[in-house]
Amino acid sequence: MNQYSGPILDALAKYREEKVIRFHMPGHKGNVCIGQGLARLTGTEVFALDVTNIPEMDNLHQPQGVIRDAEELAAQTFGADRTYFLVNGSSCGLQALIMTVCNPGDKILVPRNIHRSILGGIILSGAIPVYYLPSYDLDYGIPLGCTSETIQHHLEVEKSVKAILILNPTYHGITSDVAKIADLAHQADIPLLVDEAHGPHLRFHEDLPDSSLEQGADAVVHGTHKLLSSFTQSAMLHTKGNLIDNKRLEAVLRILQSTSTSYLMLGSLDAARASVQANGREMLKTALGYSQILRDIVQCIPSLTTFGKELVGCEGVAGLDLTKVTISCRKLGLSGYQMEKILREEYNIQVEMADLYNILLLVTSGNTNEDIEIVSNALQQIVEKFWNHQRYSSLITPQVSQFPEVPEMLLSPREAFFVPVTISAIGQATGKISAEIITCYPPGIPIVSPGERITQEIIEYILTLKARGASFQGCNDPTLERILVVS
Repeated sequence: MNQYSGPILDALAKYREEKVIRFHMPGHKGNVCIGQGLARLTGTEVFALDVTNIPEMDNLHQPQGVIRDAEELAAQTFGADRTYFLVNGSSCGLQALIMTVCNPGDKILVPRNIHRSILGGIILSGAIPVYYLPSYDLDYGIPLGCTSETIQHHLEVEKSVKAILILNPTYHGITSDVAKIADLAHQADIPLLVDEAHGPHLRFHEDLPDSSLEQGADAVVHGTHKLLSSFTQSAMLHTKGNLIDNKRLEAVLRILQSTSTSYLMLGSLDAARASVQANGREMLKTALGYSQILRDIVQCIPSLTTFGKELVGCEGVAGLDLTKVTISCRKLGLSGYQMEKILREEYNIQVEMADLYNILLLVTSGNTNEDIEIVSNALQQIVEKFWNHQRYSSLITPQVSQFPEVPEMLLSPREAFFVPVTISAIGQATGKISAEIITCYPPGIPIVSPGERITQEIIEYILTLKARGASFQGCNDPTLERILVVS
């Protein structure tokens, strides 16, 4: 093996070239006769490469051949001792880590701005979350990173936590001082787990913050599809050191991962690793160049603001992934949701996400100079149209306090998930115990979780976001007229 080979890709190519007569799954047998509608979109080659775990293709749940070879190459590329390919997304990897380090009743230190998949892992494991609040930027209305002082305080208060989990980088590209937090974890002889779903590229350019593995993390999950080039829903889980029980982790992954492994996903992971190994620095140089051009243009447009390296050094900001461009629309009088809608419907531009104040653009080497020019012109035209326009004067986005305080937990998330429930009108839910998770998606941060008491502050925060066009997920009623509560 060498870093420029692709073991899974080579095996797929060999199987296709041999023109094997297929009496195995999937049902299309490599032909397009029963998949013609899809073939019109994808071409015919995708069918020939969509195979199952026949002998020469190895088995994701007990890899001993080409999958194991590809995972070993990935471990070398990303600086891990062991790498696991995931076909159920980074969500699966995060849930597997929590189930690996926590037994029912064990406490785990987690940020309040976790992705809802982590709460799923807490429910599955029976762990008890001990929440800490990240730092917060009121101007942009976004959570930042966490400080080592915050982690140290919680470790002193909660002596029995089994692991620390941090989010690094955040959706907006903010990184924490992982090295200091890793030192605190290791002094307590517990592992540091990192949701680095939005940072698989950090290792490959000197102008980006160091990756979490480089800073001492014990386990990291990468959403390889998010900023590299693998297919959606493919991801990687990396471990390093001896604080993670890899055998238990493998047993958990066998429970959580599909037995019908997608070799299109596995092949795309193999290819993404080979690509970033060969050309990672050049790819990131291109992306950083595009993002800086966009950031410079936005800073010259009245009523729009963005941030760059000047934020580094503020509380909760150890570093910044500059490939992520956050643009605030507050001064323009539009919410981020409104700006997203205008860009898509009038300019055919889709941003990564929007929130109450901002839109977020992810820039990679897959973008082009033309992309940057088009979005820059669109933003300038929107500002010219709406800046100081009387019609929009009533829409000036109000100052909203930071994310609501963590409410009282009366039941563990797992207990609340299984108890009898009833339906309450949202306006009458104050004081009741939530039986569901409510998240504004993206970014998927829980506003209230199962087992927590619903406060008036939480209801007002939900109604504010709802009035501004936010999209909610995880709740029984997506309109949020009603909410599930413990009976």
